[in-house]
Amino acid sequence: MKEKATIGFLTSLDPKDKRAWSGTQFRMLTALEKEFEEVVVLGPIPRPRITAGIIARIDKFTQLILKKKYNREQNILKSIYYYTFVKKKIKNANIDLIFSSSAGPEIAFIQTKTPICYLADASFDQLLGYYPNYSKFASFSIRESRFVMKKAINNSHSYVFPSEWATDFAIKKYNLKKENAHVVKFGANMDYVPDVARILNKSYDSEIQMLFLGRDWERKGGDIAFDTLKRLVEKGLNIKLTVCGCVPPVQHANMKVIPFLNKNSDKEMAQFHELLYQSHLLFVPTRSECYGIVFCEAAAFGIPVITTDTGGVSTIVKNGVNGYALPYNATSLEYANQIEKLLADKNSIKQLVKNSLEKFKKELNWNVWGKEMRAIMAETIRKNKK
Repeated sequence: MKEKATIGFLTSLDPKDKRAWSGTQFRMLTALEKEFEEVVVLGPIPRPRITAGIIARIDKFTQLILKKKYNREQNILKSIYYYTFVKKKIKNANIDLIFSSSAGPEIAFIQTKTPICYLADASFDQLLGYYPNYSKFASFSIRESRFVMKKAINNSHSYVFPSEWATDFAIKKYNLKKENAHVVKFGANMDYVPDVARILNKSYDSEIQMLFLGRDWERKGGDIAFDTLKRLVEKGLNIKLTVCGCVPPVQHANMKVIPFLNKNSDKEMAQFHELLYQSHLLFVPTRSECYGIVFCEAAAFGIPVITTDTGGVSTIVKNGVNGYALPYNATSLEYANQIEKLLADKNSIKQLVKNSLEKFKKELNWNVWGKEMRAIMAETIRKNKK
């Protein structure tokens, strides 16, 4: 039976669009619709031409004068615009709770008695200097973004993050009550149900296929992946690397490149699924990662993951369970040695496959996310009755 409550789904994006936030918004909306009597979509918010133009000019002026960037996403002007757009929708909608889905600026200036459940994969100060696009901001822009972030936090009543990394930081940085801050793991962004029998019958006795998935070669650790491939080939391993999602600046006889697969195309989605079926390892030695939906997709296909212990990655990838997350400063030689050791023990890698499938079934899917969110939202409503 569904929870007797109406949830207002707030985001500047269109959660009905499977491309919004790489499909994550759509999965969240679908999961909540299964758990609540009604979910009212309060977006999308139209792109503000005049406001965007002013913000772009501020950024250009800042770069010209200060040689620094202006944060175009988290600023007071955009937040006020968001509020003027959604305030009528919130006022006219008879909702019990506002779900702010990665929508900090959208709720920063909201004035409402309706409780707000805030969700994000990380907070501004945590991303500052960690992600390339969150670097080199002017000091006044950093202060402004922090102000908007703090306003959003203060307006909220419960807080949800997909990792311990993000949750622990937010609790300490914003003095959140631990009982109001929750870790709820995101799921794999797919409708397809993989063939478990085919996964379990995969052979590891001939050519090994490693898969590198990511749009950003540099941020995802492409150079490390490439150097690791070369070391593994030098060691005499029969191994190949498929790169999907970007075009590397390097080439190798044992490396295949698939620049892009459109998941909105049935044909190309089928190609993506076949690629996952054929892969023995997902190898993404990422340099910065809030979470990593790709690791959830790997779990759905029983693919052990070799990656980096950074950001929220270790919430998904547990050493010796469904893969290995090496230290941030691990070298390509260390990655190569770990992969060689794993491939030499067929029983061990097959156990990782089984563990991955079980982890997806019990933790890394949107049905589980929806049920956990239902409990958090129901409690938030109960504690903050209007």
